[in-house]
Amino acid sequence: MYNKVRGPIETSYRNIKAFLPFTSSTKFVFRTLIFVLAVVLYSLYTVFKGEVRREEFRLLLILLFSDDLFNLRDFLLKSIGPLINNIDLFSRR
Repeated sequence: MYNKVRGPIETSYRNIKAFLPFTSSTKFVFRTLIFVLAVVLYSLYTVFKGEVRREEFRLLLILLFSDDLFNLRDFLLKSIGPLINNIDLFSRR
């Protein structure tokens, strides 16, 4: 019974890891942000899985965000500071 329940969870987690980019960063906030983005992308992929393959989905995302990549980078760089400050506040308690 346990394997019936746990098997799909493990498979799902392995599939999410396929959407993770490689990073050697040791910063917890950055790694968490990357994981959350991978989960969001995987969720979108599962919605469209019947329509497109994984490679086509990645290409669609690249084409969709190609104009906004620089804006996204600036937004992420500006939001990392407040995010780190919030985590520091909660970790002190």
